[in-house]
Amino acid sequence: MVNVAITGGIGSGKTEVTNYLISKGFTVIDADKMSREMTGAGGKAMPYILEHFGASFIMEDGSLDRAAMRDLVFKDPAKKELLEEGTTKVVLADIEAIRKEREESGDKILFFDIPLLFETGTHVDYDAVLVVTADYELRKARVMARDDIDPAIIDLIMDTQEDEERKIAMADFVIFNNGTIEELHDAVDVLIKKLEF
Repeated sequence: MVNVAITGGIGSGKTEVTNYLISKGFTVIDADKMSREMTGAGGKAMPYILEHFGASFIMEDGSLDRAAMRDLVFKDPAKKELLEEGTTKVVLADIEAIRKEREESGDKILFFDIPLLFETGTHVDYDAVLVVTADYELRKARVMARDDIDPAIIDLIMDTQEDEERKIAMADFVIFNNGTIEELHDAVDVLIKKLEF
C-alpha cells in the first residue's frame, strides 16, 4: 500500500483536493476532522483542555472555543505546544492505528490529510508527500472569504505554518492551485495516474 500524505497551508485548496479524491473512491484520513471530533462536546481531549487551559476555553455545549484558543496559541508559542501535546500527538497515534487497519483491508493507496505534516516532522513516515500550494495573497483572500477572520489573525496563522518554499522543496509532488477548480481536478487526476503506475 502506498501511503500519501497531503498537506498545504491555510487557503491552499487542500480540502478541495481531498474532497475530489474521496469522490473518486479513495480513502482519505482527515487529521483535522479527527482533531475537531476530539475537541467537540464529549471529545477525549476536552478533559485535557479543561485542566491545562481552564473553563474559559470551553463553550456552553462542552466543546472547545476554537476562536479563543486560536487567538491564544498563535500569539503564544508555549501555549501552542501545550495544546499540541494533548491533541496533535493523540491524533497522530490514532492515524497510525487506522493506517494499519486499511493496509490489512487491502487498500492500494491511502491518503492522509495532515495540515501540520512538516511542522510535526511526520513527513518521513509516508511513501510520498503531496503539497498543495497557491500564491500568498490568493490564499489569504480565500480564507477571508470563507471564514470571515481578521486579516491580521490570518497573517499570524500563515506565518506560523512551515515556509511554502521549504514545503515545496521537501515534497514528492506539488500542485500549484492558482487557477480554476477544473484545473485543480485535472492536476489531481495526473497525480493519481503517477501513483497507480
